[in-house]
Parts: sequence; structure tokens; C-alpha cells
Amino acid sequence: MKAIMKLNSMCLTDNVKPSTGSLIYCLNKKGVRDGIKTDIVSSVVHDVIFDKEVVIAEGKNPVAGQDAKIVMEVDIDHNFKPQEKTDGTVDYRNINTITLIKNGQIIAKKVPATKGEPGWSVTGQEIAPNPGNDVKFTGGKNTRISDDGIYLLSTKNGFIYKEGEVIHVGDVLPIPKDVDFSVGNIKYTGDVHIKGGVMPGFTVETEGNVLINGQVESARVLSRTGNVEIQKGIIGKGDTFVSAKNGIKTEFVQEAVLNSEGTININKFCIHTEPPAIFFEMKDPHSNLIGGAIRAFTHIEAYQVGNEKGVVTTLSLVDKNELVNREKLKELEVLQKKLSRHWSLSRNSSKTKAAILKKMGNTSDRMAEELKKWLNMYNDLTLKMKYVDKNMADIKEKLKNPTTFDGYIKILGDIFPGSTVSFSASPKPLKSR
Repeated sequence: MKAIMKLNSMCLTDNVKPSTGSLIYCLNKKGVRDGIKTDIVSSVVHDVIFDKEVVIAEGKNPVAGQDAKIVMEVDIDHNFKPQEKTDGTVDYRNINTITLIKNGQIIAKKVPATKGEPGWSVTGQEIAPNPGNDVKFTGGKNTRISDDGIYLLSTKNGFIYKEGEVIHVGDVLPIPKDVDFSVGNIKYTGDVHIKGGVMPGFTVETEGNVLINGQVESARVLSRTGNVEIQKGIIGKGDTFVSAKNGIKTEFVQEAVLNSEGTININKFCIHTEPPAIFFEMKDPHSNLIGGAIRAFTHIEAYQVGNEKGVVTTLSLVDKNELVNREKLKELEVLQKKLSRHWSLSRNSSKTKAAILKKMGNTSDRMAEELKKWLNMYNDLTLKMKYVDKNMADIKEKLKNPTTFDGYIKILGDIFPGSTVSFSASPKPLKSR
């Protein structure tokens, strides 16, 4: 890789005066053609350097290629850092413990190995570099490698997990313990299986089904398109909410709010709970329904309703359309009161501004603009109030004409005094067992 020259002092006795050109000629004759340091050769001649080895040519070492590597496009090495709120406080329930992935999303990419750069010797021979080592690029469950071999893609919506160095996409999200501060709130697109329970203050929210082996206490569980099954029951103090589009199944419920468009099925007891559903069922001979207001659209089946202490318990079979209309009417009544307050304010302000302008005679542009603003607000609110009044009148007219619908309430065992059975708007209180 180097050429070394030593100029013999015998040149002096032989009266030989080397030149830069003659020295380079001699190097070429010896096969040295590349990497010649002409400035060094010139200095040897100029400074008359004799009997000393001088490096006058150097080749170039080859540059080894870089090994291939895998670069993650999503973060799966979580640091469990809680989220900081805008006010500077920290939310310890929202920590990043799960990496969600969408179908077709890039999980990782492969950076191919490089060939390296060749070197050369002083004789002009090329020196081949050592190429970088390749790396195996494979995916696990529910993943695929792109056709060009560069990307690892997800083949379904789910979450990412690793087994050794292999990356998988799972669909049923397993939580091996309680949902607590070590896990954080769960927000997912598929099914969730929680092998523990859900601790107070935490939320489980998903598009799929939820299976909870433990119990839910003072927490929120929401399935937008699936079912929720809670095997050890639901406990709350009015602060527990469980909702599932297709149905809810649990062992017991106490002081919670349940909501479903499907069947709510409770095995043992239901105490002071409000669970609106299409179907409500408590068929077990040892089950008790005590307190609360049960509403269903199609049927209610219960074994024992109320108790000997006369706890108020209401069973209501309601027409869904009627219920929607009544809830809409409540919303409109709230809106009507709000609009009425603003309407009175704009009317009074308009009258006051108009009276002042009339008394003053000459008006400034600013005061005229203010009066115009209040008059515009008054006219806008008047139109809105007419629209609300019309809608309220239409709903009230619909509610005057009761509709028929199919459904039943079935008591398989006893129903105690204090209980009320209601078919739509016709409550029937029970005076004796």
C-alpha cells in the first residue's frame, strides 16, 4: 500500500543530480504509478535528502460495506411515561403501554447492506472491499414483507408485540393483570381480554368485544360494536359506567349505569342500577332485582323483583320511538330556556339603546352600530325560538297519539310491594306481594 524511496548519497560522488521528473520516471519503471506524492518527491530533490527512507506514494485502503439493519417505524419499547396535561399536572392513568397498528401500516423497514468502496495499490491494482453482512428480515403473525423486501407491513388492525426478535401483530389484546397504574387506560380497536379487573378511575374503550375475568369497580368500560362480559361483577357508587352495543353479561351489578342495544344478562343480583337495553334478563332462581329503574324495548325477565323492605324498583317496557321523542323534547326544553334568556337580554338591550339614541337626537356611528348588533341578535334569536317551538309542538303532538309495540315483562318468581311495572307511559305500582 506504500512506496518508500531512499536516495543514496553516492549520487554526490558520481556527480548525479536527480530531478523530480527523473525520480518519478524511476518510480514508474518500478511499477509505482498511483498515489505518487509529487510534492514529497520535489522536496527530496530541493532539500537534497539522502540516505533516508521517505514515503513517496500511498494507495487507498478499501472501505468495508455496512451491515444491513432493521429500523423500527413504530415504537414498541415503551418507557411508561405518564402524559403531562396542559396545566403541567401529570395524568398517571394515561401511559403509553400499547402500540396500536392499522392494516397495511409499515412496522419496520430494512436498510440493505452496502458493497463498500474499493481501494487501490500504488501499482494501480484495485483492492476489493468486504461487503456488509445481510440480516434476516422476517415477520410474525399477521405481518408480511413487501414485494421489494424492504418493508414489514401489518395485515390487520391490532397491536404489536415481540417474541424474541420476531415482531407479531395480535388481534385480541391480552392484559394479564388488573387495569391499574402499571397498565393505564386501554383504548383499542379490536377485542380485549383482561385477566384481572378494572380498578377505580380507569377506562377500557374498544371497538370489539371485552372479556374481564375480574370485576369492575368505579370505572368505565365501553364496547362500541361488540359485547362486554364481566365475570366477577360490577361495583359502583353511581360512578361506574358499562356500555356495549350488542350486549352485557355479568354476575352482579351494584349502583352502576349500564347501557346496551342488545341483551343485558345478570346472573345473581342487581341493586340500584339503571340499565336501559333492548332485552333485560335475570332468569336464575337465586337472582334478585332490588332498586333502580330497569328499562327495555322488547322484554324484561326477572325472577325476584324488590324485597320485603319495599325498596322502590321500577320495570319499564318502553317504545323506543317514544323514548327518543321524550329525550329529544327534554333537550329542546333546555335549549328553549337558554334561547329565552338570550332573547330577553337582546330585546331589553335593543329597547334601551333605541331609547338613548332617540333622546340624544344626533347619533354616533359607534352607537348606531351597537344598536344594529343587538337588533340583529334579537331577530336571529326570534327565528331560532320559532324553530324550537315548532319542533316541540310536533313532538308533543306525536306523544299524544300512543303507538303499539310488541314486548312483555315476565316475573318468574316474586315481585314485592314498592315495585312498579310500567308499559310505556302507564305505570302500575304494586301494593301487595
